Amino acid sequence: MAAKISFPHGNDWGVIGPESDHDLPVNSTLGHRFQLVYGEIIDRYDGVTDDEVREIDAARVVERQAGELQTARTALVRRVKSEAAQRIATLDWKVERARERDALNGTTTLQEVYAEREVIRLASNQAEAAIAKLATQEEILAFSW
Repeated sequence: MAAKISFPHGNDWGVIGPESDHDLPVNSTLGHRFQLVYGEIIDRYDGVTDDEVREIDAARVVERQAGELQTARTALVRRVKSEAAQRIATLDWKVERARERDALNGTTTLQEVYAEREVIRLASNQAEAAIAKLATQEEILAFSW
C-alpha cells in the first residue's frame, strides 16, 4: 500500500499513491478521509479504521437521503394544499349563486356547495396522509392527486 497522499483538486480531499507529496498520518486506502490544512494532513475520521469510515459514510448517505425524501414530501404536500385551495376557490361563484337562490327561494343549495368544498378538503387530507407514507423518491414522483 502507498504511504503518501497528494491533493490535486485543492485542499479538500486527497488521492493516495506512490508518487504523492505528503506522508499519510495513518495507514489507510481512503483518500477522502484526509484534508490538507495549512500544509498539514488532517484525518477527518481521527481514531477510526477504514471500515468504520465506510460505515460512517454509509450512515451519512442514509441520513442525507432521508432528508431529501422529507423535503420532497413537504413540497408535494404544499402542491396538494395549493391545488385544493384552487379547487375550493373555483367554487366561489357557486357559493354566491347558492346564497342568492336560497334567499330568493328559501332553498338550501348553499349546503350542497359547502358539501362539495368539504369533499375537496377530505380528499386533500387523504392525499397528505398518503404522501406521509411514501418511502422513495420514485413513489413521490409517481404520486398524483
